Amino acid sequence: MNDFPSELTGGISRQYDLFQTSLESLEKQRKYLNYGYTVTGRESYEERQERLCLEVFRAAELNANDVVVDVGFGSGEQDFLLAGNFAFATLTGFNIAPRQVQYASARAAQEGLDAKLAFRLGEAEVLPGVERGSVDRVMAIECAFYFDRPRFYRRAAEVLRAGGLLVLADIAFADRARFLARREDLRRVGTRAGNRSEWEKYFRTRSLVPIHKQARPGAQMTVFQILKTLPRARMSWGERAEWLKMAFYSQLVALGLATGLLHYDLIVLEKSRTADPTPSS
Repeated sequence: MNDFPSELTGGISRQYDLFQTSLESLEKQRKYLNYGYTVTGRESYEERQERLCLEVFRAAELNANDVVVDVGFGSGEQDFLLAGNFAFATLTGFNIAPRQVQYASARAAQEGLDAKLAFRLGEAEVLPGVERGSVDRVMAIECAFYFDRPRFYRRAAEVLRAGGLLVLADIAFADRARFLARREDLRRVGTRAGNRSEWEKYFRTRSLVPIHKQARPGAQMTVFQILKTLPRARMSWGERAEWLKMAFYSQLVALGLATGLLHYDLIVLEKSRTADPTPSS
């Protein structure tokens, strides 16, 4: 199995470390990094972001004894939300941005949750230290488009128990936009059909619910929030550059969702009781 490209990993890691630096310096109370889920249109930006996480958690159908893995957890905000609203046994988060891992770990210790919530540096395709068949739920909220998807789906299936669930809030190209997914910088986003053909090697698709109408307003709000904040914020040029890049891509996402070139789906996948992926090497 090929290693995850170090250049790509390093770039994403640096980007999200800079985001974390900015969120801390701005003293932003709720440090979510997602496009949110709009219901009435009257919600605040942060309320929409929180709602997206809650939609994923509800779809995961958590039980009190469940062992959970959350990949790409950002600042860990979503996992503290989970701990405050749902019963589960333990959660281990994996992220490739060291500053975000450090922040979430320190917060867990400060809030007395470090026995329940653990945050580790590690790639979603590897999940270092997680034993085969030891997990009940794997969650990925608006991050799978960064992953080597075939490797991620296989590894998620390895660590899940038979009947365990992989739950994603995920963005992918429409099949008619497959020409865009051939670009090297967009290849990991994939198309809905292409991604599905990969995950169905290991999972049964329990549900796939389009939520582009609920996600698109938040994608556009992300652009406005960034452009409103940058002029008055004290941050480095590196931080500004990454936020402007985020604004650019968020505008493309908003346009893609409006035109149907992109899908945003809430996906629940159940590990096949007969699937036995070959161990990663």
